[in-house]
Amino acid sequence: MKAILFSSDEYLDEAKTLSETAGYEIVSIYKLPKKPNPSYYIQEDKLNKLKNENIDAIIVFDLLKPRHFINLNKELGGKMKILDKLLLLLEIFALHAGSKEAQLQIELAKLKYELPIIKDVYKKHKISEQQGLLGAGVYGVESILRLYHRKIAKISKELMHIKELRESQVKQHESNGIPTVAITGYTNAGKTSIFNILTGLHQKVDSSMFTTTAPKRFKISINGQKIMLVDTVGFIRGIPPQIIEAFFVTLSEIKYADIILLVVDISLEDTLILEMLKSSFSTLRELGISGKPILIVANKTDKIPYEEIDRRSDLIYKISNEIYSPIIGIIPFSAKTLYNLSNLKIKIAESLLMYYNQEKREIT
Repeated sequence: MKAILFSSDEYLDEAKTLSETAGYEIVSIYKLPKKPNPSYYIQEDKLNKLKNENIDAIIVFDLLKPRHFINLNKELGGKMKILDKLLLLLEIFALHAGSKEAQLQIELAKLKYELPIIKDVYKKHKISEQQGLLGAGVYGVESILRLYHRKIAKISKELMHIKELRESQVKQHESNGIPTVAITGYTNAGKTSIFNILTGLHQKVDSSMFTTTAPKRFKISINGQKIMLVDTVGFIRGIPPQIIEAFFVTLSEIKYADIILLVVDISLEDTLILEMLKSSFSTLRELGISGKPILIVANKTDKIPYEEIDRRSDLIYKISNEIYSPIIGIIPFSAKTLYNLSNLKIKIAESLLMYYNQEKREIT
C-alpha cells in the first residue's frame, strides 16, 4: 500500500523502517510541523495537496488527538487511512501476534485509542458528516460506545486472568529453584538472535521491527545451572504510554526476572546509542523496575572495527551506571560470529549465583 509519511528528521529512519515493516511503500516524506495545526495537525497547504494524491494511507509519526483524526477524515472524504505513531505500532504488532495474549493486548489498545475519537464525534454532534463507523447517527454511536465499553471490560478481565496465571507460573519456577533471565532492550538490537543462540531454538529473526510481541520462555542449562530464559517485546524511543499500558502483561515478564540482559546495538553512532540507552532505562522505570541486576550485552561487534569495541563498551557501561544501579557488567558480543559467547554464559552463571542465591538467603 502506498503512503505519505510525516516525520521529524530525528525520527525519520525509524519512522520509515516501521512504516515499511507494516507493509507501506513510502512515496513522499514531509516534515512534521514545528507548531501543529489545531484542527488537522499537518499544515493546511499540505492537506490540500493530499486531496489529489493517489495513496492508501497518511502516516503521521506522532500522537494525534481525536479532533485531528475526525477533521482529517472529513477533509479527505474517508478515502485514505489515517495512522499516527501508536496505530502504526499496533498494525505491526498485529502482523506478529501469534499468541492469544498478544492479540488481546493489541485489540485492547486499539479500542482504548479509538474510544475518545467516537466520544468526541458524539459530543460535537457531527455524526452525519462522518464516514463509515462514525456515520451511524446519534443512536448508532451510543450503541457503538456501549459495545466498546463492554469489549474493553471483557478483554481487561481476560488479560488480568493471564497476568494472574503468569504470576503463579513465576512463583512455581521460584519454588522449583529455577531463576529467570529476561532478555530485553531496543527493538532490532538482536534479542531474539541471542535467545536462539542460548536455547538452540529457531525463533523468527529478520531486520523488521517487533518480530516478538509475546514473551517466549525456554528452560536451558548454563554451566550446570538451570535457567528459565525469556525473550520479550522490544522498546522504541519515545514509546507511547498506551503501548506500555497495553503490553504490560508481556513487558512485566522483565519485572519478574531475577537478572535482566539488556541488549544494546554497539554498531550505532554514539549519540544514538545514548538515546536508546536512556529510552530503555526510562521504559524499565515505567514498568516499576529498580534495583534489579542488569547485565548489558553490547551486540553487533562484528559491524565495527575491533579497536572501537573497548571504547564503545566503556561508554555504554559508564552512561548506564550513571542512570541505573546495579549494572553488573557489560559483555561485548556478536550474535553473528558468536564472539564472546563463552564469556557471556560465564557472566550469566556468575551473576545468578551471586544475586539469585543472595536474594533467596534474604527471603529465608
